[in-house]
Amino acid sequence: MLNYQYSYLIGVGIFFIIWLALFLYRKKFRKEMLTMSIIIAPLGPISQLFYLRDYWNPIYLLTIFNIGIEDILFSFLIGGIASVIYEEFFIKKFKRTKKESGNNVIILAIIGMVFFIVLNLIFKINSIYASSIGFLIIASVILFKRKDLIKNAIVSGILVTFIMFIFYSIYTTIFPNIIQDWWQLEKISRILILGIPIEELLWGFTWGFLAGPLYEFWQGKREVEEIYE
Repeated sequence: MLNYQYSYLIGVGIFFIIWLALFLYRKKFRKEMLTMSIIIAPLGPISQLFYLRDYWNPIYLLTIFNIGIEDILFSFLIGGIASVIYEEFFIKKFKRTKKESGNNVIILAIIGMVFFIVLNLIFKINSIYASSIGFLIIASVILFKRKDLIKNAIVSGILVTFIMFIFYSIYTTIFPNIIQDWWQLEKISRILILGIPIEELLWGFTWGFLAGPLYEFWQGKREVEEIYE
């Protein structure tokens, strides 16, 4: 195996460039980006408890109490990116109506986590598929209550998938064998799209599908007329 000591951190650095570009592009979405980034960041090491069992085996440069700091950084960045990418790309404006109870959002998160754990630990479905199904379940409940957010969800999913594709195209050029060395391909479909596991693109779509409209759902924001600035 090649020396991949810095490779995860380099991958995080690529996502940081995307995150920073979105953060600087439009000032009005910075609060949303930071809020979602901070909320999502702790989920990185939690999710890795499952992913490390049956999906991949990354090498960490930075660890604290056996927790990979790269996992926290990646979750921080992808949380912020997915939350605003629709508004950023299509120059959308939202106004607040009735704010959703924070308890309802927490309940949805718990429901998604329960489905994830049941699918992975009881039905033995690989964690990457189980998490994607969990994302879809939470998103479906949100969109059932807020049909006006369907476009946001779909477009966010597509854009995050595109970002994941571009990222891995760059990443696998820098580290040509990293997919074979880190990913447990024998436990997933082994379907590669230009060398990229299809599961990464599936995960990207389902995460964007959920995270894109999540803040607007929570804050009770609805899309209004397009603006140009």
